[in-house]
Amino acid sequence: MKTTKELLGAKIKELRKLRKLSQDELSEKIGIDPKHLSRIEVGKSYPSLDTLERISKSLGVDIKDLFEFVQKRLREARAKRKN
Repeated sequence: MKTTKELLGAKIKELRKLRKLSQDELSEKIGIDPKHLSRIEVGKSYPSLDTLERISKSLGVDIKDLFEFVQKRLREARAKRKN
């Protein structure tokens, strides 16, 4: 099972790709090093709250949308318990 860091990173990467942005483009928009964004997307680093705010704004989503995977994970766990 993936960690929260990995799930958050995967969600950011998914949204970035949906908006057809490269890591370089997004990192420039939010003011961080592309290597740091890469570490966030692969789940090796947590972004700061300030960085999360800039990511969500640049991707056109609310911060809560970056954590949408948590609800999915809970639904899957509940479904398994019912079976």
